[in-house]
Amino acid sequence: MLTGAPEIDDVAALLDADVEGLLPASAMAGAQCRAMAAARDEGVLAPLEQLRPRAVVVVCGDGTCGRAVDLVLALAGPHIDVPLIKCAAVPPWIGPLDVVVVAGDDAGDPRLADAAARAGRRRAEVVVAGPVEGPLNDALVGPVVDLSPRVHVPAAYRFSHYVAALFAVLDGLRAVRFEGRHPDLSAMADELDSEAAGNHPGHELFHNAAKELAVRISDRRTVWTGDTAAGMVVAVHASRAIFAGAGVVSTATDLGEVVAAGALSAGYGGSMPADYDPIFHDAEIDGPIPREPVRVQVLTTPDREWLVRRLTASLTDVDVRTSGPAEQSTAEPQPRGSGMEDLVPLMILALRADMAGAYLRLVGSH
Repeated sequence: MLTGAPEIDDVAALLDADVEGLLPASAMAGAQCRAMAAARDEGVLAPLEQLRPRAVVVVCGDGTCGRAVDLVLALAGPHIDVPLIKCAAVPPWIGPLDVVVVAGDDAGDPRLADAAARAGRRRAEVVVAGPVEGPLNDALVGPVVDLSPRVHVPAAYRFSHYVAALFAVLDGLRAVRFEGRHPDLSAMADELDSEAAGNHPGHELFHNAAKELAVRISDRRTVWTGDTAAGMVVAVHASRAIFAGAGVVSTATDLGEVVAAGALSAGYGGSMPADYDPIFHDAEIDGPIPREPVRVQVLTTPDREWLVRRLTASLTDVDVRTSGPAEQSTAEPQPRGSGMEDLVPLMILALRADMAGAYLRLVGSH
């Protein structure tokens, strides 16, 4: 595991260890968004333009795709005049008035193939956001809207693809009212590319947000959280993606629970004593084994950083993470709920977590 900054800043060693191409793959979030913008510009979504569907139903499994759907529902659900529904299978009421999005990385998953077949037979408008191949391809009935991945990366790094694909679908429903502006996928791609460039392995730890995050969560008990429903989705994604990619165990839970458990999570005796030696420690004489306090990672947006820092002031060890510079103003910002303006900042944090997981995987392989 990670033992210090010099190891993660050894560019040659990192590149030699990256035989699977994890770092380039994890940095392709912007390219995946741009690919969905290109699909929209090519007219792939034309069959949706005149529809006023009864519901948009997304059939997906768990994992990266499921978390991407949760983020879209949290951000767009309150702003669009059509129900957005996430399901593990096609509901029995699906019919010609509905749009069914089949999303998932396993084209051999019988649930996805069944969903595509049943939705097609019932004359619903079918959109396929996962790979169109194998049993899923064989199950398609009639024409479909093809939003399958155009940028080939491991399934673990397709979070941005599914987010962009779902927002492209919502943008394609031109006859459905949407409060505010639809996200600009091309502009979001530029922002994600800028973040990925800043996290290039050639950039040192103190100028590389992904490396810094990797160091902060390595060999520490870590809890991820967010101050909004959308932020919590990204916190869950970060926790699970880093475990799947690097085997680093952490958890994600509600911010209120994190603050309430602050005293319990501080460990015994605060920070680890410098003279602690586990070989000579006697629990009956010396007391409980000292532990480092839990390190909390709070994911938020720059305009809510002021409030989050005050909510978490009682915690022993907390990092408040945003996609921009630290807030310098001491004036209290106007509170607001989570909105579409949170999409890009949260997508940047998701990309940062993916790249941090790749760095941890490579450092651990030395």
